[in-house]
Amino acid sequence: MNKHYLLLSAGLLLSGAAHAQGTELFFSEYDEGAHQSGVSYGGATTSTGNERAIEIYNPTTSTVSLNPYSVRRYSNGSATPTEEERLVKNVSAGQPTTGLPNTMATRSTFVLVNGEASLPVLRSRANQFSAGYQQASASTVITGGGITYFNGDDAVALVRYPSGTAGSGTGVIIDIIGVIGSQPPASGSGGTGNWSGTNPLDGTPAVYVSSANQSIVRRASVSTGVRNNPTQATYNIANEWMMYSTAFNGAGGTSNPGGQLYDQLGQHNDYAGPYGAYQTTLSNKLSKFDANISVYPNPAHGTATVEIKDAKVGSVTVMNNLGQRIGAQAKGTGQEKLTLDVSALKPGLYFVQVWSVDGQTKIYKELVVQ
Repeated sequence: MNKHYLLLSAGLLLSGAAHAQGTELFFSEYDEGAHQSGVSYGGATTSTGNERAIEIYNPTTSTVSLNPYSVRRYSNGSATPTEEERLVKNVSAGQPTTGLPNTMATRSTFVLVNGEASLPVLRSRANQFSAGYQQASASTVITGGGITYFNGDDAVALVRYPSGTAGSGTGVIIDIIGVIGSQPPASGSGGTGNWSGTNPLDGTPAVYVSSANQSIVRRASVSTGVRNNPTQATYNIANEWMMYSTAFNGAGGTSNPGGQLYDQLGQHNDYAGPYGAYQTTLSNKLSKFDANISVYPNPAHGTATVEIKDAKVGSVTVMNNLGQRIGAQAKGTGQEKLTLDVSALKPGLYFVQVWSVDGQTKIYKELVVQ
């Protein structure tokens, strides 16, 4: 039986049949509240309009250290992270504390809440309050500051660092909400909309799902994250997510911000997928193949070089979110440089797909075109 190896590096991760099991953390709830600033919704203070939270689930059979993990936000269609914050369990029963083990038990959740949230249901279920917007000096901040200030048109990614320490070395994306490098359209044009859709194909009601003004949870059957950045043209958030509470009711879309609920936050009891052993390392063959291939400059303008050292490559293809492709054939000698003409590509995030000569190994590397 032939074995195929796939690695999506510098932003993407190992994929294959083993990932049908829950072998890695993934996003399980996303809450973007419609609450208005200056209005009281029952909290100790009036709302700042930042009633937002994101939840992560551990579907593995192991206790997992959070030290290698971070969450990134790609604001307003950015192809590079505008904010990134490492995961640190520093809240218990809604109160800041120290000395907590920075781990997740099997079948448990981790809740990251906006530090300005006022609702008791959010604050009491937090495991971490995120840093303030552009609060770069906070101890948990890797880039920027303000990861939980998403408003429906920002892609969000869960990242694991193979070094074992978030922010050290190159992070690997293990789950994505939205499309990195793209901003969802508003009313059929432009940007500043939200990712939305319906999915009646699995027997569940065709309920509208949106990344704005809703509390949404991962579908029960989902056991692994989205590791390959999807395309804007085909992305339908409802394929993997379900809405359980919304700020808009009825066909007319009557707004009721105070009616949006968060009562499923802090648990993912509906999960029906298989539990698997936590995967901490990549295969030696895959890691070596990836390490011997580099793409530069990055960002690139005009041309990009794929340098191959001690790796027999068959083909190289550059792909974007719309399916545009440019390619090059390698000689498979193990030592060569390929020049890719990217001058006709629009600025944004692309992925360089590299196949081995024998067709057994494939990797992806991120490339930003200016």
